[in-house]
Amino acid sequence: MVTVRLLKKSDGKPIWGEKIYISRHGSGFLDVGGVFGSEKTNKDGEVCFFKLDLPARGKIVVDGHEIYDGELEKIMIFRI
Repeated sequence: MVTVRLLKKSDGKPIWGEKIYISRHGSGFLDVGGVFGSEKTNKDGEVCFFKLDLPARGKIVVDGHEIYDGELEKIMIFRI
């Protein structure tokens, strides 16, 4: 499971209602990756991707803009 949390860079408050998805990189022939999400952040600025197993690498996209590409962790916090 991966939890993504978005905070405002200016004041650190949660950003709610932003659409997030994760594009997971495949690691081999049988593991082809996939797209998880297209969920909106809750009032705490969070989205949980329960079906995404770690370890994994992938891209995090917020409202159509890539904000991260690399190793995914259990909790990912971004100030945007």
